[in-house]
Amino acid sequence: MLEFSQRYGKVPDHVWLGTSVELAAYKPRIDVLRKVDCKVRFLSCEPLLGPLGQINLEGISQVIVGGESGPNFRPMQADWAREIRDQCIQKKVAFSFKQ
Repeated sequence: MLEFSQRYGKVPDHVWLGTSVELAAYKPRIDVLRKVDCKVRFLSCEPLLGPLGQINLEGISQVIVGGESGPNFRPMQADWAREIRDQCIQKKVAFSFKQ
């Protein structure tokens, strides 16, 4: 999406763009998302598979957190979700929890 927006310009305001961040190793995706010229950026931390630690929420409008479901699901620790929720509250970023 970054390459597309750089080639064709700003994403229309009605289009929200997000990226998945299931583990701390994928946090660099947030920096790439921040470079996309769009009105609303969100993080999908689902299935949350480990603690993310500190997250730079600058330019992020919403964070969605959820666990994995179905056969052979990998368990999520409640503290991982609470840590993200607390950062969202502090930075005034919308937080949604599902499952």
